[in-house]
Amino acid sequence: MKIIKRYANRKLYDTERSCYVTLEDIALMVRNGEDCRIVDKKTDEDLTSVTFAQIIFEEEKRSRRILPLSTLRSIIQTSGEFLQKISQPVQQLKEESQKSVDRLRRGSEVIDEGRQALLKTTQSLQRAIEEMQSRVDERIKDAIGSLTHVPMLTKRLDESLNRLDECERHIVELNKKVEQLQRSKKDNTELKGQTL
Repeated sequence: MKIIKRYANRKLYDTERSCYVTLEDIALMVRNGEDCRIVDKKTDEDLTSVTFAQIIFEEEKRSRRILPLSTLRSIIQTSGEFLQKISQPVQQLKEESQKSVDRLRRGSEVIDEGRQALLKTTQSLQRAIEEMQSRVDERIKDAIGSLTHVPMLTKRLDESLNRLDECERHIVELNKKVEQLQRSKKDNTELKGQTL
């Protein structure tokens, strides 16, 4: 994580590159996916939220209109609860995706325990992913509907969708392994029948 120190005169210092930066520089870092933390030089107080709000203010002042007026109004009316409600589905999606990946990893270990257990695991994973996909689609529609121009939300959404694709690929691989086990078992049974 990149640490940027803010001095009493409001100057911002990038400790990684050892140079002063502007609010525009920080905005560019965030857009490029860099994880930045802004702290007060003297007190080490975390000023990240305040600085990000200042960046949004400056961009709105330049008439870039990064957020619709209705969204800004909602943020003020709910004292920030609006943004927390929007971020909750993204966090849940991330956690559900991680659980699915963990279940898939456990599923691959089940192969050694037998074909039947693996079949049940992959079927339940498939159902869980389909249910999660349906819930995620609804949450994403709601969240994106009001914040379509927030780059970090789009990035997190892309990462989550990539994880879902990875889960589906794992399920296909697991199904192939199950089929191979079945064929191998069938071949062994036929060989035993022929030798008798």
